[in-house]
Amino acid sequence: MVKNKYCWLIWSMILPLLSFSQKKTKTEEYSFLSIPHIEIDGNLDEWKGHFYQKDSELWQCALALEGDHLYAAVVVKDPALQNEAIMRGILLNLSYNTKKKDGAQLLFPVADKESIRALRNDEDRDKSNIKQDILQASRGYLVKGFTKVRDGLLSFQNDYGIKAVAKLDSSNVLLYEASIPLDLIHFKSDSIAVQVAVITQYMLMQKIARDRPSNNTMGMYGIYRPTQPTLKDPYSEKTEIWVTGSIK
Repeated sequence: MVKNKYCWLIWSMILPLLSFSQKKTKTEEYSFLSIPHIEIDGNLDEWKGHFYQKDSELWQCALALEGDHLYAAVVVKDPALQNEAIMRGILLNLSYNTKKKDGAQLLFPVADKESIRALRNDEDRDKSNIKQDILQASRGYLVKGFTKVRDGLLSFQNDYGIKAVAKLDSSNVLLYEASIPLDLIHFKSDSIAVQVAVITQYMLMQKIARDRPSNNTMGMYGIYRPTQPTLKDPYSEKTEIWVTGSIK
């Protein structure tokens, strides 16, 4: 029961962000790739030379359609963005059509609060490997919106064919790889939109500010609208993209 409440708490904070674009995204720059023989091992050897933001020093990603599977790869180079990815997760959101809306969502990594607390309180543990330790403490994937999969925490050893791996390589670059069988989702058309996003604190705060009641009041000079605090994205690039295309 406690674990289920924890899962829903995470989703209640993150899901409203899925269809919200941080910055204007030029989706025409991206398309689904065709990369054969992808193995979900986190090494990303098959993806070399295929990433969308090939010159970015912040992060890179790519999406591929092969057979009846969607594949995703993400590389996070920036240490601060790595922390956000590890603590808040990398999101795959498969809209049911080309509208950029909430669809079938896979969130991973899923940081386990109890494990993190234990890791930080263990004085004998080497803190230099804390990022990798947090990744290894993740207990599964968070899923929502699939036609054939129950919402909630999904085991790594699941029977649905959903897979995701996240790890740090020898250069301390965060590597992420995932695959989703498309037959787990009832799409409304043959054309879909897929979102890849590193969930950040900026996205969370932006959502809170956007939903905060306006508290408009009427004064002698008309309606007074109190100003909201200005939010500044700490990253020089957007940390999410949308890709549209056909699944047939």
